[in-house]
Amino acid sequence: MTTTLSCQENKKKEKSDSFYTIAFADIIKHQREVKLSEFATDVQFIPFDNNPEALLGRIHDIGFSKDYVFINTSHSPVMQFSRTGKFIRKIGTQGRGPGQYDLCVTFSIDEKNKRIYILGNGTLNMLVYDFDGDFIRSIKFPTRDYYLNVWSRDSLFVSFWPPMEGNERYVFMEHNEKGDTLQGIVNHIFWKRTDQYYGFDVYSSQNCFYRFQNKLHMKGWYNDTVYTYNRSNRIVPEFKIDRGKHKLPDDQIIARKTTRPLPLDACCVGVHETSRYVFIPYEYYYDTFLQKSLKDVQGYVLYNKQTQKGMAVEETKQGGFINDLTGGPDFRPIYTNDSTAVMVVSAVDMKQYLNSDKFKNQVVKFPARKEKLNELRKTINEDDNSFLVMVKLRK
Repeated sequence: MTTTLSCQENKKKEKSDSFYTIAFADIIKHQREVKLSEFATDVQFIPFDNNPEALLGRIHDIGFSKDYVFINTSHSPVMQFSRTGKFIRKIGTQGRGPGQYDLCVTFSIDEKNKRIYILGNGTLNMLVYDFDGDFIRSIKFPTRDYYLNVWSRDSLFVSFWPPMEGNERYVFMEHNEKGDTLQGIVNHIFWKRTDQYYGFDVYSSQNCFYRFQNKLHMKGWYNDTVYTYNRSNRIVPEFKIDRGKHKLPDDQIIARKTTRPLPLDACCVGVHETSRYVFIPYEYYYDTFLQKSLKDVQGYVLYNKQTQKGMAVEETKQGGFINDLTGGPDFRPIYTNDSTAVMVVSAVDMKQYLNSDKFKNQVVKFPARKEKLNELRKTINEDDNSFLVMVKLRK
């Protein structure tokens, strides 16, 4: 029997007492140079192995366990590294046979049971491996009513389906292996099926899932509310990122027929959370009507949950935080956990930055650490593997 329970319909009763709103639209009115020393105590640059099997291209997804780093690239099975950058193995192999997948769409990590769940491209199957790279089993869902599907908790999953045809009932659905819907976040954007179906764009800043305090968190592409599980395992609203005038109007979402230019300030946001901070990367939409980006810059908002205040970096091509601790490229995290924020930098970008006047003139808190980067500048090659940048956050 399929049960459908809408958390959005019950949110007045279910909403957490600690629900809060981040005034994103107000915060980005006041942009400035934001330094790492304002919220972090240390930064480390960890080179990934220069093993030919382990060379990283574009990073689609990254995940951490206590001992490992897992990376999904555009051209290889999921790669497993140690926390010191040593290449360990690829998880699975490319192909269409048992335990194989062409490309990884997304993956999720069960730290407790040492399992990694990989959603393959062009298949209904969720492939399960252990941390030793051994194939455990394949979970075949009866239908593919999702764009992304991740492991959530126990033997349950959550799927995401953005409004694409105008008749979707849910944006997020929790379901079991049989495909039975147990609870969900209802869709509120509908349009006539006679309207043109345009497709959708995926933005690097935008994510719809993240894990914090061992709980899955969810945010749709077009809404501003972040959902997670309460103590009763009900999906409830946790906080809101209020984009104000920067929110894309419902009647102009990308999948819908567009007959006029988008609002100039419309932008999409992502979200990463730590014990003290909420990190919000953002960028401006590509206008399919005008065939160009609204603004060719990116930004970042950092919100302090303790002080309930936020700050915004100056919008630039990179749109990141200035590394005034040791020097190095501007920091734009793509992953966080309770006390750490992480990004990956290619060897090309690292070498280019370390040769720049900006690096040479940068005043830092730890000059000896900057000198080590200066020595790295002399040895790094552009075809070397990427660097893992790990920032330790203030408690």
